[in-house]
Amino acid sequence: MPDRYLGQIISKYQVTRLLGSGAFSWVYEAIDQDLEIPVALKILRPEFSGQDVAEARFRREAATAARLRHRNIVTVRDVGQVDGTVFVAMDLHPLTLGRRLALAGRLPEAECIRIGTDVAAALSIAHAGGVIHRDIKPDNILLSTDGEAVVADFGLARALAGAASLSATNQVMGTPHYFSPEQARGQEIDGRSDLYALGITLYRAATGHLPFEGDDWYAVAKHHIETAPAPPRTFAPELSPEFEAVILRLLAKQPEQRYQSATQLLDALGALPGAPLRSVFTPHLGSHTVDAFPAVRGANGRTALVAAMLLLGAAMTWFTLRDRSASTALGGPTLGDSAPLAATPPADTGPIADSALGARIVSLADSTAARTTRSPARDSLRTAAPTRAPRATAARTARLEIVAADSARLYVDNRLVGTGRFSGDFPVGAKLAVRAVIANASTSCSTAVRDTVVTLKAGDRVGVSLPVRGCAVVSYDVTPRDARVTFTSLDGGPSVELRADSARALSLPEGRYEVRIQAPRCVMGTDTLQVAFRADGAPITRRFLLICS
Repeated sequence: MPDRYLGQIISKYQVTRLLGSGAFSWVYEAIDQDLEIPVALKILRPEFSGQDVAEARFRREAATAARLRHRNIVTVRDVGQVDGTVFVAMDLHPLTLGRRLALAGRLPEAECIRIGTDVAAALSIAHAGGVIHRDIKPDNILLSTDGEAVVADFGLARALAGAASLSATNQVMGTPHYFSPEQARGQEIDGRSDLYALGITLYRAATGHLPFEGDDWYAVAKHHIETAPAPPRTFAPELSPEFEAVILRLLAKQPEQRYQSATQLLDALGALPGAPLRSVFTPHLGSHTVDAFPAVRGANGRTALVAAMLLLGAAMTWFTLRDRSASTALGGPTLGDSAPLAATPPADTGPIADSALGARIVSLADSTAARTTRSPARDSLRTAAPTRAPRATAARTARLEIVAADSARLYVDNRLVGTGRFSGDFPVGAKLAVRAVIANASTSCSTAVRDTVVTLKAGDRVGVSLPVRGCAVVSYDVTPRDARVTFTSLDGGPSVELRADSARALSLPEGRYEVRIQAPRCVMGTDTLQVAFRADGAPITRRFLLICS
């Protein structure tokens, strides 16, 4: 059972909470006791320990992710084996896209484009490194505390060239609802299969529906091969035709009809009306960097792969320096500066600072409203150029004010705008996705994220309250083990009741609780508990001993 590791120390990691389980592994939240930070600890299930193929696949996933270093690819911190337990430690991110969609149903177009851009950037690095992910889906896309998408779970990844795969060439692998047609047929695949799966993911995120459903995996796979998807605007008419066209091209049945590389997809997403502005921190990966799917084999293949990666690195450096040079020349941010919206004045900042911030936001919205192909460098300069400030007039803007917990990070259209409180001017008619997140909160903490959508009208002064709360892990030892334990919130929150032998720990939102322990032939025990969020994830421990006859 997965709870066998709860509370245990594996190497230097103290396991605090089960996050999820798969066919081959369990994933936990754990504390790195040396660095005193939370991590995600992935453990190979015991029934596969000692099996050479299973352990090799598990270690290969870690090795693949470790060598594909990019901010949109999960960071592997450690790999090890202790007393027969094989584990991988990775950066912990608070949400998955799957959970985000379970909570929100579907996402605004701008957020979908942002996620698609981040995943495409990760895939461009993986494909240039000769790696196909093979299982792109919402549950394998993590959302970092600053809103970026991070690709995880390279368990099915396979190199395009080099050593023999651990799975047969024609073996059907992946998740059926996100299969590409060539995957469903069990054919040889390349990176365009990942792009198809990303298209399914964006379709689901933008519409709230999967394009293909069925009673079993065979029926779903048959749809991937034979059935044309309903246009996304059938379910979400507010989507732009341009974004719909991108999704439908990703879902083309023939790989030759899709985008031919992840970098080509990046160009297409960057040209959309709702595309995020790229700062000088984000090198532009254009369609001229490198062939994403080189047909390489053997020693010559390794040479070609090294050359491709060197070319990619040179292109990234050139674009970064170009953006830096252009931005510096016109007074924009340099590599040492923060992004335009990263630092926000508090709500009571004087009118000059508020006006300047409002001008930046207005110029951002104006630039995204232009339905033309845009240069990333030009976009970042447009945001920073001081001559744009006079355009933020009272007749064209409305005031948005956000209030949340002091430690909550605040996002407007998936961009970090401040912590705790925010006030700024936005264009009239703007439809804004507003979100508050408790940084470093556990993925199991349902109260750590609150979001809403606000539409602004002329003269509006809209206040939004997002009452987010962090959680803490409560670890308890109850005797007898068949006792029922009830945590009743004294602050109006939900109550939790469970058997002591079903779990040794649980995550509770911040607040005061009455704890009640009952068992047959025992005197009922009661206690009060104050739960306070801790960024380090350290659990609150309690021991209860009932007096029984």
